[in-house]
This record gives sequence, structure tokens and C-alpha cells, in this order.
Amino acid sequence: MMNNHRLRQSAHQLKLSGLLQSLEIRLQEAISNQLTHAEFLELLFQDEMAVRATRAVERRKKNAGFRETTKH
Repeated sequence: MMNNHRLRQSAHQLKLSGLLQSLEIRLQEAISNQLTHAEFLELLFQDEMAVRATRAVERRKKNAGFRETTKH
């Protein structure tokens, strides 16, 4: 695990939990694949957007009050 304390702390302050979840993996991926800075950032932003989209769907389902259905 890389030591990126300040980066993680900044992401936490900015409430970028999607980025926090994938940061270490994406850093390793960037090194292994020799990604440019822009490619690396694009992957991190995509991770953050995916987490936010998933949360938005879950929030909408909860607010809609859908009941759980069991399959027989």
C-alpha cells in the first residue's frame, strides 16, 4: 500500500469516496500501464461518478418506498 496520506485526506475532505475506494488500485494501475496524468485522473473521476450514480439510484429507490419482493 502506498503512502498517500495527504491525497487521501484531501479526497476525504472533498467527500470523494469513490476516489478513495479505488485510489490505491488506480495508482498501481497507472504505474504498471504507464498512464499519463490525464488518463489516471480520468479513471479516478469515472470511479467517483460510478459510485455517485449507484448511490443516487439507491437513494431514489429508498425514497420511492419500493418494497422488497421475494422470488418464489
